[in-house]
Amino acid sequence: MNCRRFMQNRFGRVRHWHRRRWCFVLSLTILPATVGCTQEEPTSDEAPFEASSPVPVRVAKAQMTTLRPSIDLVGILIAIPERTAIIATQIEGRIKAVSVVEGEVVESGQTLVLLDERPAKAEKLRAQAVVSRQRAVLDRLTHGYLPQEIESAKQDAQKAKAELESLRLRVVAATKLFEKNEMSDVEYKRLKSMVRRDKAAYAAALAKLDLYEVGTRPESIAEAKAQLDVANAELARAGLAVDFCTISTPVEGVVTQLLARQGMQVVSSNRLATVVDLAHVFVQMRVPSQYLSSVKIGASAEVSVRSLRDEAFHGKIARFSGQANPNTGDVQAYAILQNPEGLLRPGLACRVRISLPPIEQALIVPVSAIADRDGVSVLHVVRDGKAYEIQVSIGASMREYVQVIDSLSPGDLVITKGGYGLPEGCRVTTSSP
Repeated sequence: MNCRRFMQNRFGRVRHWHRRRWCFVLSLTILPATVGCTQEEPTSDEAPFEASSPVPVRVAKAQMTTLRPSIDLVGILIAIPERTAIIATQIEGRIKAVSVVEGEVVESGQTLVLLDERPAKAEKLRAQAVVSRQRAVLDRLTHGYLPQEIESAKQDAQKAKAELESLRLRVVAATKLFEKNEMSDVEYKRLKSMVRRDKAAYAAALAKLDLYEVGTRPESIAEAKAQLDVANAELARAGLAVDFCTISTPVEGVVTQLLARQGMQVVSSNRLATVVDLAHVFVQMRVPSQYLSSVKIGASAEVSVRSLRDEAFHGKIARFSGQANPNTGDVQAYAILQNPEGLLRPGLACRVRISLPPIEQALIVPVSAIADRDGVSVLHVVRDGKAYEIQVSIGASMREYVQVIDSLSPGDLVITKGGYGLPEGCRVTTSSP
């Protein structure tokens, strides 16, 4: 396609018809003067129009500068996990009162829910009684038996001995009667069994007396100490149960979810509320794999929310997820934003502009100069008043400018408007934007 055909397409068939009519009239006028001339002249449809009709285009100069590129991403606001508290019960019980409402701003340590504490307090009293009993047992074993207890044990042993001797005498007398058939067999056997019983009672009394006189064995004291430790642990657990009846928030923030209701019966680990500290929030976004080498922790992020058009929020990249998307290679990134007024709420969609590292001495042209031809980036340059299409490699880009890596030099004129479809070497007239 030459410039003449390009202009025919641009200005339409009407103008083409008028031009053909003018050419016909002109040829009739000069026909007598050219009869017999053998030199071939250019036709009125080609050279004269091409020579007199350059295409007007707008141009800009390629220039060197420090490029500060960025990428635009879509994100969503989320709560920071470390600043989110899931409030749950630690004991079983019945909810006595709920002291907050959903959406309320709460302070750290503020009470949210109260459980009925009467069962827990009763269990604590029982545990205290067990501790007192076990402490008394240990004290007695540690300090040994009192003289009065030792004397009492001696008397018990003597009493058991006397009863045994008396019973033996009865058995001697009964034996004579039994041999003369003057006592029944049943009665005689009953007396013999009573002797065995009194022997056992006398042996137990002697053993008790020996224990009292020798003192407490070390293993008995150790056992008593262990039992006291168990009792103290049970008392501590009962005390915690009383404390757990008062459920408070460990962080300052907003109650974003409230599931507790007065009178509700709950068990351990029942979720009651969620409290989120909204002084800072995360923006979660997916960074394309080709930018992973450029987007670093600490990179600036400018965030805009559609519902807050007059507000711009600034933050920095704080962390990346540990795993990339296996299908795309994208990686989740998280930028932290300050939110002192609480305008940003988790769940809001937003747009994020991530600043990339600056590029020194970058050759840039307006974005409008770049075109795509079958997947290849091209632009038109003006040299000696004519337009030429060249292939270029594209680097970083901004909203209005793009970096050109090769095939172009500083000061070259590139066409920003009117260059689409120009034939190679077409004459143009240039103007600046």
